[in-house]
Amino acid sequence: MKQLYYTLMTLLRGRSSNIIKVISLTLGLFIGIILFARVAFELSYNKGYKESDKLAVVMATYTSDGMPGTPMKVVMGPVPETIMKDFPDEVECATLVQNQGEVAFFLGEQRHVGNLVMADTLFFRTVGITVTSGQEIDLSMIDMAFISEDFAKCIFGTTDVIGKTVMRDKNKEITIRGTYLQVEDNNSIRPDIVVSIAGWSSYRGWGGGDSFQGFVRLRQSSDIEKVNKRMDAVIDQYMKFDPETKGWGVRYHLENICKEHIENPNVKRLVTIMSFLAVAILLIAAMNYILIAISSLSRRAKGVGVHKCNGATSTQVFVMFLWETAIIILVSLMFASLLIFNLRGLIEDIIEVNIESLFTLQTLWVPLLIIAVIFIVAGVIPGRIFSHIPVTQVFRKYTERNSSWKRVLLFIQFVGVSFVFGLLVVVFVQYERVMNFDLGYQPRNIATSWVRMENPDIAVKTIENFPMVEKAALSWLTVNGYSGDHVKGEDGKMLFSTRFNIVTPEFIPLYGFQLLEGRNVMAPNEVVVNEEYVKRMPWTDGAIGKQSSSGNSFGIIVGVMKDFVDSSLFQEKNPVAFATTPKWHNSISVKLKEPFNESLMNLNKEVAEVFPNNNILFSSLEKDIESKYVSVRRFRDSAIVAFIGILLITLMGLFGYINDEIQRRSKEIAIRKVNGAEAWNVLKLLSREVSLVAIPAIVLGIIVSYFIGQDWLDQFAGTRIELSIAMYALLSIVILAVIIISVILKSWRVANENPVNSIKSE
Repeated sequence: MKQLYYTLMTLLRGRSSNIIKVISLTLGLFIGIILFARVAFELSYNKGYKESDKLAVVMATYTSDGMPGTPMKVVMGPVPETIMKDFPDEVECATLVQNQGEVAFFLGEQRHVGNLVMADTLFFRTVGITVTSGQEIDLSMIDMAFISEDFAKCIFGTTDVIGKTVMRDKNKEITIRGTYLQVEDNNSIRPDIVVSIAGWSSYRGWGGGDSFQGFVRLRQSSDIEKVNKRMDAVIDQYMKFDPETKGWGVRYHLENICKEHIENPNVKRLVTIMSFLAVAILLIAAMNYILIAISSLSRRAKGVGVHKCNGATSTQVFVMFLWETAIIILVSLMFASLLIFNLRGLIEDIIEVNIESLFTLQTLWVPLLIIAVIFIVAGVIPGRIFSHIPVTQVFRKYTERNSSWKRVLLFIQFVGVSFVFGLLVVVFVQYERVMNFDLGYQPRNIATSWVRMENPDIAVKTIENFPMVEKAALSWLTVNGYSGDHVKGEDGKMLFSTRFNIVTPEFIPLYGFQLLEGRNVMAPNEVVVNEEYVKRMPWTDGAIGKQSSSGNSFGIIVGVMKDFVDSSLFQEKNPVAFATTPKWHNSISVKLKEPFNESLMNLNKEVAEVFPNNNILFSSLEKDIESKYVSVRRFRDSAIVAFIGILLITLMGLFGYINDEIQRRSKEIAIRKVNGAEAWNVLKLLSREVSLVAIPAIVLGIIVSYFIGQDWLDQFAGTRIELSIAMYALLSIVILAVIIISVILKSWRVANENPVNSIKSE
């Protein structure tokens, strides 16, 4: 207890340095814990299902022109049932799923948005979600549904909901037949409501229609290899894999649902970079603590000698310094917790995860491990150094002559700040490139909405007469994503897969797609294609007048438009076809007058009044496009926060180092000035020593940021910035300039001080 008392007294006497320690550790713990918790969140993904080691997702690898593509989580309708039937010894059950995304449900006039999944009767048993009421066999009937208990409470205020009904998009009645427990956020399948897939109009044959997902529950986790070995032979019985005659083919295999997530290139990239950032800031915070602690060696040496004169052993002194570190870490942790609580909204927006989901029993070990590591690193090293101070230091003034260890700590901090700054610049510039990239059409002032009506022509004719609307058009899909179809040659062999949309003649001019030759679609069975489509066709005399041969037999090509971004800049450009028939119109696009936000609000208000029985809600196309890159923005924001934290910690460490060097070399500086040295000579001396540490550290940090930045840029197939030596040279100069300016500002007073004052104090 005496050790704790002496520790508290020591902390109160050294308030200024301890405040710096607390600020440094608070920033490090705050950012480091958040980043590492997000990493743990990703590593524990999909482990919320019962026996997740036995749950597998069906992956499809398509082959075109003899080249296999990237495995995707899509299946044709019969695949899961076929796997279950043909592998009875290895497979317990399987399910077919179609994720509908966020859908509006209405109870009277109350609107609730939830994640909708279409599935069969084996969904819950296969995936491993606990059913709390109802019979799963009811999902064999059309428009029957199970609802999560959380969503049931949101809509009905109770979980006793069997037999109750809710309207989907105001035009389809859904009957609730049971409830289930909602799974945590870090799981890929977490529907708010599961509706029977029976009667769903999507094609479910062997000829295509792969807009489904398939999941398989194995009897033993090791059975996955047995199934994969025989999968091709089984599927070939139903669908001949013959790319030579068809021009395409597909192979299926099973992959454990947890492994599939963590092996995803984007997830691996996220985990790697966030781990680097977290390690960097925690290491810098710990090194800064050690630097500040050991810099007080000369000041505290006599105190340690006094303790030893009074009978304290080296072990007791060591324990006393461990208590000191523990108290400072505890205070820093309290401040970090307050920051997390008060900045909750900002944190959740940056990392895209709820705070409650970030700190669960599965991930709680992360902050505890971080605290333990910080305690060991920041407590043991200074503790051992101070505990070995000899008792004789009570009789003489202690002067630290070897500062090489300080330079090592400073070197680590400079490496960290250079790495994060280099990465931040890459992310920032790439984000600006993406947000300002020419999409090939004009999304400004355009709003879109899904519409589920038997005759949407009536709706669009009504809406285009609203005073805030300039133009209106119908299409099957929006520009945010198109469906796919095979384009075949004269021999019936698939040449390539094209993206396509069914549009009205007003669609192309409304979006401002640029026609390079020919004209716009005007009549049924007319098609406009893009440049990429024409390049992939074996034509030598142009595309105009040619038949667009596909599974849907679009018609005659009447125009060629300039290539545009048909999905996102994460993907390479695709061939695209716009056709006028058949009429599969599910989307309305409108061009609104300025001011856009006011027009959009008035449009939704009038639509709700004119079409009270339909859920038509328009949203900004520009915002929808921005949402595709929200992960990029969030990563940019994460890098900004990490950089600010590391920069502040590093500057505190640098200022502490300069103060210590000035104190240690005060007599030397005074003698130099007495012998004629000017202020700039002193500044040059201190700056040169810091530069010798900073330059190699900056080079190392910049090199690491280059390779990490290259890896991060690999996700952009559409466009990406080029990393040049000149750019990194400029970054290095900027970082070095900031360091040197900081040294000069901190040393300015001493460099201009009367040397007599320094000599007097000796």
